[in-house]
Amino acid sequence: MLIISQIIGLAAVALFLLSYQLKKRKQIVLATCISNTLYVVQYVLLGAFSGAFMDLLSAVGSFLAGRKHSVNFRKHTKLIAFATLALIAAVGIVIAVLRKDYIELIPVVGAIFQTGGLWCEKEQNIRKFGIIGAPFWLVYNLISQAYGAALGSILIIGSAVIAILRFRKNQKEKSE
Repeated sequence: MLIISQIIGLAAVALFLLSYQLKKRKQIVLATCISNTLYVVQYVLLGAFSGAFMDLLSAVGSFLAGRKHSVNFRKHTKLIAFATLALIAAVGIVIAVLRKDYIELIPVVGAIFQTGGLWCEKEQNIRKFGIIGAPFWLVYNLISQAYGAALGSILIIGSAVIAILRFRKNQKEKSE
């Protein structure tokens, strides 16, 4: 099972890396949602249920963030975003308290930043929030022995930085 979980984790990492290189917000959100779903499978196979719950809630949050421009969501976008992030925090806190293991709060912080970023309108802000959230996932992945995902957390930071610089350069060239 360990090898299968690592392969699934690497697929999730690859898709998450790709998400930051995509140009449009909608594409970033979709790729992130699928990546989160793959991470859920990996964490379940590893028995890292806190990470699985956080990524499951992040996948739901990604899906909802992708719908933020729909007619039903437009009026209540801030409320839905806040409720989604509050749910991630609440579930994470409950898990940590029930398990009496406050290390379980580490992926909560990562999930809040990365999922919260998806609610931003500007793609650059999504990437910046991803950079902030990745170190928390890195620590959790190392503790959970999700080594492919840990490597991915490092690569995600690099990918987001590259995308920020690349798209900033493209914007400057267009404005000149």
